[in-house]
Amino acid sequence: MKVKLKRNFIGEKDLSRKPAAFRLAKEVVRSGNEGTIKKTVTAIRKLAKFAKEELELKNLAKLHPEHMKEFAQYLRDEVGDGDISKAHAANIISSLNRIFDHYGQDTLKLSAEAEGLNRGTRYYNIDRSVNYNLHKQFTNYLTEKFISTGDHRFEALRIQVEMEREFGLRFKESALHDAKGIHKRDHLLDVVKGTKGGQPRQVPIRDEKGYELLSYAKNLKNEFGYTKSLIPDDYSFNKWQNFAYNVVKDFNERFNCNYHFHGERHAYAQNRYLELTGFDAPVVSGFTNGSYLEVMAEYYQISIDEAKDLDYEARMIISEELGHHRIDVTNYYLGK
Repeated sequence: MKVKLKRNFIGEKDLSRKPAAFRLAKEVVRSGNEGTIKKTVTAIRKLAKFAKEELELKNLAKLHPEHMKEFAQYLRDEVGDGDISKAHAANIISSLNRIFDHYGQDTLKLSAEAEGLNRGTRYYNIDRSVNYNLHKQFTNYLTEKFISTGDHRFEALRIQVEMEREFGLRFKESALHDAKGIHKRDHLLDVVKGTKGGQPRQVPIRDEKGYELLSYAKNLKNEFGYTKSLIPDDYSFNKWQNFAYNVVKDFNERFNCNYHFHGERHAYAQNRYLELTGFDAPVVSGFTNGSYLEVMAEYYQISIDEAKDLDYEARMIISEELGHHRIDVTNYYLGK
């Protein structure tokens, strides 16, 4: 028997708005505890905003279990990006599960542990990059799929993956990029669409490989009639994201791998740190908890303070190139 959702859950027009989310939270949190209500409001608004912007759903009553899996991936990306901590992600899932319990929607519930979002320390010194061999295995897989099926979607996805690694783009940024905004004189590329908070930025085009990739992206668009971005014209972003994530799922299951798009940004950050400092990032070298500064100082015959300055300058550059504006975020990508 299908459980009928209570009116307050489906009656609010926009649960991303604080008053609407607050009314729902007060109904669900019977204890009236202010702290719990506040956490529940945050979780409701987070899910509602995601549903509206990424899934094009204005009503949370239309959510399906696969939508919640996409939301879990969204939270993982935010954790990987340093926007939220694992603990915060776990709190969001816990609050949402309480809501789904209240409305008898067990199929929508998530397990923080199963989704890799159980509580943990903020910085982990764990390498979450996609290494070069796995990157090549996945891109070769996409090429083979393109050649064997003639389906240009696989080639478009391959180009996006290459752009994520070459320019440090998020998945959405690479998908929505139009292969324009190239400033050859300054060796910079505009990143405008799909950015967090709608904040445009410029990233360096570091070598000829970057220019060749952008040229190939333009040719692909022209050849297959992509008029807007690197997404086929008959696909919405949501539909494209589902296609891309299903391709990754099939690849991982077939080859027993753990490929994930966000790992390409981690690889970009680590490659840039090596370029800017001459050293592997702490999470790669294993010199963590500040010991990398001693190694750097000894190698360059400089003081610890000078090594700190070199590290700080590199992290600030990388933070801006990734679309962040604070240095602590780089600990997620580089270690500390």
